[in-house]
Amino acid sequence: MSESGVPGSHSVMRWPREKPTSNASLRLDQCELAEHGFQVIRQYGIDVARLERDLDRISGGQLYYSNRVGAICHQFSVLPESVNFSEQMLCGGFHTDFMFQPHPPAYIALLCLHPDPRHPIYGRNQVVHMRPFLERMKQIFGVGEQELKEYRLLYDLAERGSFEQPILADLDGKVIFRFQERLLAKEQAQGISALGLSTAAMLHTVMMEVMFDICLDSGDLLIVANHNTLHRRGECSIEFAGETGKWRAREMATIRFNL
Repeated sequence: MSESGVPGSHSVMRWPREKPTSNASLRLDQCELAEHGFQVIRQYGIDVARLERDLDRISGGQLYYSNRVGAICHQFSVLPESVNFSEQMLCGGFHTDFMFQPHPPAYIALLCLHPDPRHPIYGRNQVVHMRPFLERMKQIFGVGEQELKEYRLLYDLAERGSFEQPILADLDGKVIFRFQERLLAKEQAQGISALGLSTAAMLHTVMMEVMFDICLDSGDLLIVANHNTLHRRGECSIEFAGETGKWRAREMATIRFNL
């Protein structure tokens, strides 16, 4: 279920079950978001102000303000050197946005303002839905939902120290992901399975197997269900242009919201 392309080509392969969309108005497909954890709206456009207005209307004003960013909408691009995960050229880790908050935002809107210069091989978005993840964890490692609720992963935040938290948690009567792969401590407790793999390796292996691979072109919009889906961004590239020292890179805008 992955998408592929030729380096340097900006044509986008469609996800097999992707439905035609119109840029006349933004509507969320709740069936698609529940079943697969994401929805792709092609050719929405790169008007960030319009995106904020549309999501404000759809959410009934429940847009998620980020204290770290200091705004509702976060616009960012890949940089040659950055400590910010979303701006790095390296592959991102699978994660839940704002997983440390008591109530993480339910949805994430990711608008592609400019694709990776070597798009679509680079800069892809990858998502992992909870249902196939749990099915494969049980089939391969014999680890079920309850065990994942109880097994506490060790995280290491330089500014806050270490703490433990399971990958699954209950929130408002539903099971949600709470996970940030890039912040896992290197030293974990004994693995949850008897097969010899570390817990981090087990989780990553299953996520890589069941993930959807999504290519976004300029103006394409990806909606991710943040509670039942993990997401990350693949490796990015940068293209230097001329003698000015300027570069072209993947540029995105993101807004989190509830319904």
